[in-house]
Amino acid sequence: MSVTRWGLIGPGNIARNFAEGMAEAPSGVLIAVASRTEASGRVFGERYGLDKAKRYTDYRNLCRDPHVDAIHIATPHAFHAEQALMAIQAGKHVSVEKPAGVTVAEVRRLVEAAAQNRVFFMEAYMYLCHPQIARAVEILQSGEIGTLRHVRATFGFHAPFDSGSRLFSQELGGGAILDVGGYPVSAARLFAGVGQRQYAEPETISGVCLIGRSGVVEVAHGVLGFAGGITAEIGCAISQTMDNIICVEGDRGSLLLPTPWTPGRDGGPSDARIHVTAGGHERVEDLCHSEHLFTFEAEAASRAIAEGRLGLSWPRMDPAASIGNNTVLERWRAQIK
Repeated sequence: MSVTRWGLIGPGNIARNFAEGMAEAPSGVLIAVASRTEASGRVFGERYGLDKAKRYTDYRNLCRDPHVDAIHIATPHAFHAEQALMAIQAGKHVSVEKPAGVTVAEVRRLVEAAAQNRVFFMEAYMYLCHPQIARAVEILQSGEIGTLRHVRATFGFHAPFDSGSRLFSQELGGGAILDVGGYPVSAARLFAGVGQRQYAEPETISGVCLIGRSGVVEVAHGVLGFAGGITAEIGCAISQTMDNIICVEGDRGSLLLPTPWTPGRDGGPSDARIHVTAGGHERVEDLCHSEHLFTFEAEAASRAIAEGRLGLSWPRMDPAASIGNNTVLERWRAQIK
């Protein structure tokens, strides 16, 4: 099987994580980077041993590089769709940080363009590639906690206000829902649809929020209603620390992921723990993994591309699921007055 050769657009913190994860991925290798300035490209290139000729200051030149098979996009949200489309139209496979677009129309356009050009497309939810998600799905499918009734998922952190930060910038697609809201939304849709082995689409959405001084959503809460009476509570924040968990409740017990989003944080080991309560008894499963957290995502995408697949498969985020996820985000934002 061939090794997928990657380029990166936007050498920031997420790109560094992706690069370090890629270094441990047997099916992929990072060979190029594109940045706005020569200085940032040089620093990134030296850190990860990239050839000087593969440090671009023009994103289009990276997309034209015949030695690059795939491009990972890690720029601010407002630029994702434009840059992903540029790469797709150049015939490159694409992994783009979430959200893939600031509107569902942008995401749908990317998914359709990737299909038309027969290239791989992934909205990069790295937590869905970690083994704890596959194991949680397996437990739920076993019926151990009974029929699923409710999901609670939150992802919130406190960032000091900074008018220059992308987090608080309307122009750069800032705010809690666009920055981290996709995590609890994807978790709710994943687990609500576990019985059908697909992401569930909510029938109802309601939400409330706190708008900050720069006009972006700093804290948001929502309630989703799914077919079959399944409900979900979701929350996200950029100015408030939340418990940052996924809890799935059934009619005979519950399942808790205490570190669902970033087990191991930026490096390894990316260990995780699953708490299962059923029949009045609790057990704990420890999942020990020495890999960098981003290795699972980097390997999943690289292998899929090498095998000629055009997206990841459930329970990871497939292209159709990206459209569904961003539809919910848009509907959630529309609830906010």
